[in-house]
Parts: sequence; C-alpha cells; structure tokens
Amino acid sequence: MDKQQEEKNNNKNGLILLLLLLLGSIGFNVYQYKNHSTTIISQGNEVDSLTNVRIEVERELVSTTMELEKYRGIAGNLDSLLTDANGKIYDQEQKIRNLLKNVKDVNKLSSGLKEELKKLKALRDEYLDKIDALMVENGTLKAQNKELTNTVTDLNTEKNNLEKTVEVASALKVEYVKVASFKKKSSGRLVESTIARKTNKIETCLTIMDNKIAAKGDRFVYLRILSPSGKPLPGVNKGIVTFNGETLECTSNIKIDYQNEKQNICLAYEGEERNLESGTYTVEVFVENNLVHSSNYILK
Repeated sequence: MDKQQEEKNNNKNGLILLLLLLLGSIGFNVYQYKNHSTTIISQGNEVDSLTNVRIEVERELVSTTMELEKYRGIAGNLDSLLTDANGKIYDQEQKIRNLLKNVKDVNKLSSGLKEELKKLKALRDEYLDKIDALMVENGTLKAQNKELTNTVTDLNTEKNNLEKTVEVASALKVEYVKVASFKKKSSGRLVESTIARKTNKIETCLTIMDNKIAAKGDRFVYLRILSPSGKPLPGVNKGIVTFNGETLECTSNIKIDYQNEKQNICLAYEGEERNLESGTYTVEVFVENNLVHSSNYILK
C-alpha cells in the first residue's frame, strides 16, 4: 500500500512538472510573439515616417520651383536671380537623390531627408526675400523713371511753350496799313479812283514795326489781293506763301533788309487793262508765311 501510494505521488509530481514546463514554454512563445509583433509595428512606423518625409521633400522641391518661377518675366534682374535660384535648387535635389540612393539605414535616411528639407525651405525663403527686395527696388526705380519722364516731358513742354512765346514775340508786325486805288491818265500819271472799271492799280502801304528780339536779315513781304469772286489778282512779281497747310498764290512781293527798326514799304497790283470787277476786295499781307494783316477794300 505504501509502495503504490509512493508511485502515485511520483506520477503526480511528474505530471505537475510536465505541466509547469508546458506552461513555461507557452509563456515564452507568447512573449516572443509579442516582442516580434512590437518590432514589426515599430519597423512599419519607421517606414511610414520615411515615406511621409520623402513625399514632403518631393512636394517642397516642386512647390519651391513653382513659387519662384511665377516672378519670371517681371524684370531682367529678377530673371537672373531666378536662374541662379534654379541652379541652387537643382544642386539640392541632387543631394537628396544621392541620399536616397546611398543611405540604407531607415533612421539615418529619414533624419538626412529632414535636414535637406530644412535646407530647401531655407533656400526658398532666402530667394523670396531677395525677390521681394528687388521688386521694391524696381518699383522705386520705376517710380523714379516715371517722375524723371514726367520732368523731361514738363521741360519739353516748357521749352516748346518758350519757343512758341519767343516765336510769337519775335514775329514781325505791321501797322498803319493804307489801301488806295488809282487810274492811269493818258499822260501816265496816276490819280486816285474808286471805280473798278477805271482802276489800273491797287496799292497797299504799311509800316513794319521795330522788334528788338527778331533776327536781323532779309525778309520777304507778300501782298495778296482777292477779287470779289475770290481769285487773287495776278501781279508781275507774284510769289507764293504756305499758310495753314495751303500753298497760296500772291499778287506781289518784296524783299527787305530788316534791322530791328521800323520800315515803311508799299506793294501793289498794277495792270494796263481796266478789267477789274466792282465789289469787295480782300487785302492780305504776309511776312514770310505769317499773315500779319487782312482787311477789305471796295471798288464801285
């Protein structure tokens, strides 16, 4: 009885030991599984983090280039700056490509990419600051150029106005204009007449006034007499003037030597035939191409 009881006790103890060993093995396997799962999850998280960094780097490369390029074409100095920026961005991109190609450790690669991303953003901000400064400078220069252009325009306008003022002030003027008509007697002597069918000559006498700022030298003075029908009376020494864009045929002209002092002259139409029509005649006097006198004269 004691022997059987002892065997039972031994068997019982062996079974307990076996059970303990089995439980220990299960616990160890569970531990290993959990530890392995944790490692896989950790590695998965690292891969995800690396992927996110790569995507952000690629996005930053594209967005930086696009953001800077939108300023191209505004000014030559900006274009030069953008060309320089594109070269720097290309160098940065090559560093990133080499990093992806040569670094196998996930953590080192992720850290390296983050560092390059930081440099890329700093490069973008640096060139944006330079672009901003250039645009401000260009705006200032543009405003200065506009102001200078306005100043030059104002000076040109002032110069033109001054030239016109001088031109007007230096233009010769006439006064004391007297028109008279004459008939020729058989003796050849001229006597005044107001009847058209008796008139051989229409004479205009006038005084060219003194002008101290006018240029000295030769001047041509023209007389233009228009008949009541609007045709100029043809004289022997007619001449032409250009007035208001038209070429006008005159009746007579004379050249004078002007020396800034008053000068009395006479110009006339004269014909042997007495064929003038009655009515109102227009008498015009030109100095060079400037109309200086216009009046009416009536022959009955």
